[in-house]
Amino acid sequence: MSEEQAPEPGAAPAAAGTAPSGTPRPIVLVAHGSPDPRSPEAVRAIARAAGADVGFLEFNEPHPVEVLRGIADTGESAAVALPLLLTDAYHTRTDLPEVAKRAEESRPGLAVAVARPVGDLSLAQALLRDLPYGIDGLVVCAAGTRVDEGRAHVAAIAGEAGRLLGVPAGPGFASGPGPRPGETVELLKAQGAQRIAAVCYFIAPGILCDTAIESARDAGVVHTGEPLGAAPELLDLIAKRAAEA
Repeated sequence: MSEEQAPEPGAAPAAAGTAPSGTPRPIVLVAHGSPDPRSPEAVRAIARAAGADVGFLEFNEPHPVEVLRGIADTGESAAVALPLLLTDAYHTRTDLPEVAKRAEESRPGLAVAVARPVGDLSLAQALLRDLPYGIDGLVVCAAGTRVDEGRAHVAAIAGEAGRLLGVPAGPGFASGPGPRPGETVELLKAQGAQRIAAVCYFIAPGILCDTAIESARDAGVVHTGEPLGAAPELLDLIAKRAAEA
């Protein structure tokens, strides 16, 4: 999809991918799932805004295989499984292909295209929305992963957000390798920053998001942002990833 053809932010019909025949393909957003009820609630809101269905790998219902089977049972022959995930880690590399395979095996004639995760530098702009005036340092909070490329992606997001805002910035992870948000805050303070904000590179609220924000608050940030939710930039990326799949 070219920039000239890009959908208006939040335009639900644009989220549908296109089959080789040119007909729209239903999209199933595949989320990790969470025992925190705020998380699936937010994910379902994103799916509604994107004009998509949603399935959860763990903790919540329905499972994406069941959603894809239901789509096939309506007569559809093609669908897109799109990971509502920000980094290319285990769930994207292992779980998503398995979801597609199981759905196709149980519904012969159904073709499931697996899209790329929605993490992208364009989301840096969404992280800066509603920041107060005078911020001179930024920590980008993320869940964390043992996959090096995933942590590098978060660091790139932090770099882009810092560039856009014109302040020093760095990543902070709730779990796994890499600095905790509070450690990044202390590093920014050592570099001279006094009014540091923590922003949330998370799709939805949940336990890990809370852990990351608590670490940043304990270190003295003056502002904490919200997860992405149905940000226009995220909805645009869902449309783009579906069209590419």
